[in-house]
Amino acid sequence: MERDSSLLYVYLPLEKFFACLARTGEEGTLRLELTRLAHLVPERDYQYGLDVLREAIGRYESLRGIPPEASKRAMPFFRDHSRQLVGPELGMYVLPLFENPGYAPEADEPVVRVALDYELLADYCLSNDYSLFRRKYDRALCLDHFLKRLAREYDKVFFDEEHTGFAADSRFFSLLANACLEVADPAGAAWREWRLVAFRRPEEVAYRYERAMIWPYVELPLPVACLRGVCLLEGERQPLLRGTLVGFLRRAGLPAEQLLGLT
Repeated sequence: MERDSSLLYVYLPLEKFFACLARTGEEGTLRLELTRLAHLVPERDYQYGLDVLREAIGRYESLRGIPPEASKRAMPFFRDHSRQLVGPELGMYVLPLFENPGYAPEADEPVVRVALDYELLADYCLSNDYSLFRRKYDRALCLDHFLKRLAREYDKVFFDEEHTGFAADSRFFSLLANACLEVADPAGAAWREWRLVAFRRPEEVAYRYERAMIWPYVELPLPVACLRGVCLLEGERQPLLRGTLVGFLRRAGLPAEQLLGLT
């Protein structure tokens, strides 16, 4: 399938797709969920970007002639006994999106690929306190970007063996968030991932218990106008389910044939 630059794709297990559309007719929205990054992806995903940032700190210190005993390279990026970044107590809640419609997520149940209009999605995020991050797969460019920002931020961070602190005008948390959300292993470059992100405090999100874990999440009421297509992956193997999907979309007040590409 050819890539359409006006679309971004989200991949949902059938159960979540059903839940996000169940109330569409009443509200005119898709009830998508953003999951806390540390709960959603393996640690190596965000650790890759943090390692690049730590390398940039080392290079910056080398360029400025900062001695090892004054180095900030070993500063902790997370709070003690937590996957919460140092700085403001804001969690990063994420919905992965992809430019590549050929992405094939591993799943134990049927998966639905939902196509969203990029421009409408971007406008919605801009007006509703959400952010869109396009992942960056060029390690050298990411290092260079961090070095430029460290020129403004390095002296606003205070670190020794007992304490880490920040000046009032520090934006180091933004550097950490960019490292976690944007910087990506080049091995995944083919998927061209984006991330729809909400920064929220712990008391501002919802929680549920599932699979021996408490899962924090943010509900995203996305207007159905953003919806451009629906595809049940490997639907030809499940004709009963594929046929039922037509009726389900109609029941939700959506143009089923158009969304499924049957017209």
